[in-house]
Amino acid sequence: MLNGISAVTTGQIHINQGRECEDYTELDLERKDYVMTAVADGHSSQKHFRSDRGSQFAAEAAKESIYEYMNDYNRFVEAYNYDKQYLINRIIKMTISKWHIKINEDVDMNPITQNEIDKYLDNDFDIENISSIYDTTLAVGVMSQECSFGFLIGDGSFVVIDKNGKMNTPIDNIGNRNYKKTLSDDEAYNNFTTYFSDEMPFAIMISTSGLYNSFIDKKDFLDYNYSIATELGSLNTIDDKINMEEKLGEQFEEKSKQGNQDDISMSIIFNSDNYDGIIKNLENMKKIQEIDNEINYSKEKIKIFELNNEQILSQKNENNENIEKLASEKQELEKLNIDLKEQKHLLEEQIKKIQEELSKITSQEEHIDSRKMEIDSLLEKYKTIDKEKEEELNKNIEDKRREEEHIKLKEEEKKYLQL
Repeated sequence: MLNGISAVTTGQIHINQGRECEDYTELDLERKDYVMTAVADGHSSQKHFRSDRGSQFAAEAAKESIYEYMNDYNRFVEAYNYDKQYLINRIIKMTISKWHIKINEDVDMNPITQNEIDKYLDNDFDIENISSIYDTTLAVGVMSQECSFGFLIGDGSFVVIDKNGKMNTPIDNIGNRNYKKTLSDDEAYNNFTTYFSDEMPFAIMISTSGLYNSFIDKKDFLDYNYSIATELGSLNTIDDKINMEEKLGEQFEEKSKQGNQDDISMSIIFNSDNYDGIIKNLENMKKIQEIDNEINYSKEKIKIFELNNEQILSQKNENNENIEKLASEKQELEKLNIDLKEQKHLLEEQIKKIQEELSKITSQEEHIDSRKMEIDSLLEKYKTIDKEKEEELNKNIEDKRREEEHIKLKEEEKKYLQL
């Protein structure tokens, strides 16, 4: 039995900003001969301010276009077998055309307001490029007994698990964050990539870039897809499907919080009749993936150990070089120390001699100082004697002078008496 589930979660950044979810999924399980699903990722940008509607219109346009072509299933299979690429290209063209029609109808019913222009475009509004404000990516998958196909524009993911349980990504734009092709491009038709299969796979799993970008790499992303695939066989009732969708929604919500905070959506169509035949392969593939993860983890640990060993050896070599340098420096210092000790000994001998000379000089200085003091004392004494003699001499001279004057007076007196 052909079946399907889908889940959409509003990104944390949109919740924080009070914005609408810009992802949309469409799942058609009502047809007798086929199932289809579509996911669309509206652009999170101010100039694409109606992309939440644009993603919805894209998914709906794909569903309607596929129905128009596959409603007459036998005729479709005949045309598919004749020229599948041409047929799918026609569906793509119709999808693009219907998308633009829906946009024009929306603009007629809900004209672009001046408030929207002022808020998002700063009055830079091009009426000729109206579809750009609705811009979105689109991934579509279809499964039927005689043919399965899909097409993709943008950076969504397209994962296929074949009837043997082998997983592949035939349309591989996942992880290509620079893949900017979208539905509003003038060359949108030429930018689609397509997938075809003449056999019914077990499942087609498509998702928007928000999911892939929540993982470290493509391998982790595919492991997650494998994990989901192993649970698809248990979805036997509507409640089972609702519970699975709610579980995925909760997982997406957590991944959005912890990851890039973008909207996340995923839709899966699958053939539950084939589940029992491939569950063992799926479980084995899951175990292989787990073993690969353990091996890769061990390899990473080995790389870390090898890197640590290299660092340790480098440090050890550096330490050995430092030891050699220090040993050489120590040897030079020891030699220098011996030379310094010899110089110190010579200096000590010289100092000893100098000290002896100093002692002699000090003794001589003391003797000289003592003699100087004696001489100073004698000089003072002699000065005193000299002064006394000088005074005595002056007195004698004065006495002599008086005596001479006395003699002179007496001679005059004598002379006078003789007269």
